[in-house]
Amino acid sequence: MTGALIGAPPLSAQDLLGGDDFAFDSSAIEVSEPHWTDGFKTALEHSHTQIPGDTNRSQSSVQLVYEGNLADGWYVKLDTRYRYFWSDDDLAENRGGAYGKNKWQRAWLQYSRGSCTATAGRQTLIWGTVEGTFVTDIVTPFDYTEQLLTDYGNVRLAQDMLVGECFFSGGQLQAFYTPEARTDIFQHHRLTFEIAPGFPPADLSIEPEEEWGLRYKWHGSKVDISLMYARLYDNTPTPVYFGPSMASAGSQNAALTTILGPVVTAITPTPDFGIRPELAEFDLAGFAASMAVGRLLLKAEVAHRDHQLIPVSGESTERFDAALGFEYTTSGNHLFNAGVWGTHFNNEAAAEQNIQVLTFGWRKTYLNDDLVMSLLGNWASSPRFAGVTVLAEYQWNDFWNTALALSFADLGDADIPIPIIPAEEAATLSIKYEF
Repeated sequence: MTGALIGAPPLSAQDLLGGDDFAFDSSAIEVSEPHWTDGFKTALEHSHTQIPGDTNRSQSSVQLVYEGNLADGWYVKLDTRYRYFWSDDDLAENRGGAYGKNKWQRAWLQYSRGSCTATAGRQTLIWGTVEGTFVTDIVTPFDYTEQLLTDYGNVRLAQDMLVGECFFSGGQLQAFYTPEARTDIFQHHRLTFEIAPGFPPADLSIEPEEEWGLRYKWHGSKVDISLMYARLYDNTPTPVYFGPSMASAGSQNAALTTILGPVVTAITPTPDFGIRPELAEFDLAGFAASMAVGRLLLKAEVAHRDHQLIPVSGESTERFDAALGFEYTTSGNHLFNAGVWGTHFNNEAAAEQNIQVLTFGWRKTYLNDDLVMSLLGNWASSPRFAGVTVLAEYQWNDFWNTALALSFADLGDADIPIPIIPAEEAATLSIKYEF
């Protein structure tokens, strides 16, 4: 008996599973076919910002996003959002009552072949390396009707562009063309400039023309270097005096005297006298670099603009910008970043020839990534202000998300509104439902 057992061939797993007892019918498994509706996502949100004694923001929105492959090499993304501004929202009060506004943030079609892509439609383009500074990252304007908490991406304003990119060994070449560029948005009605109390405000609405640019990026093992050149317009119009020649062409005070003098005798300006909006058209030449040193990422940028406008006088000046910054990720996944940004206007007629900006940020996830904490701080020399915002975002489940932000600022003696800081103290609560 023992010999019979020893002489028997061993049983394999295939022998054990080959019988009828282990057989299964693969046709019983249902595999859903992909459908074009799978790429849709909808979000409903309400946000409320309270400042001492008043409501600053009260907005509800519905957002519809779709993205997916249309065919081999073709990809599409659509992102539209309708916002309703309640009557106690500052933007609604300035406009004269509650209103609604729809915005296409993305609506582009992309074609890829080999190592190259071409993207046409509404999109954003981000240049530069130092987070929170805008030395070379000025291709995409801002929408200040959106709220900046701790992510500058929330206030980016998409444009209709054609962007082409090719990737090759050790480098990347990018080109863009914008047939009708856009400017920063501060409100949903005409932007005006008030010369003096009682004087009719000047309309600063103006549209730029086409923009284009090139960027070459070289990738090393630990170093990236970018060279940029672009023909651009300023993202914000400059109020410029027109009328009789000024007593001193290089003096802003003389310009103001010339403007305000006739106000004393006649409040209504003559057709050949007043303030008009102008957009500086300029050439941007920029350089950016980043270097990795362990967990530390060092960054630098420099740029030159050959033609900028001085407010009121309309004189031209060169502008030089430079920024240094870093990102550091700790072993506990705390992400820190900071930067210093300096600007110099090469004309003594400028109200401020040198401007400095400091920025810093922090981000960390907790509770299995359900809780995201972040911080953004800024300080500027002109207009002089300092501010910091702390944001907590919690994902309750696959559908519900809640965010709470606290903002504190020192606006000093700033005599003009700071678009990113509504007040010295503010609290924002947002509730979002996604499906």
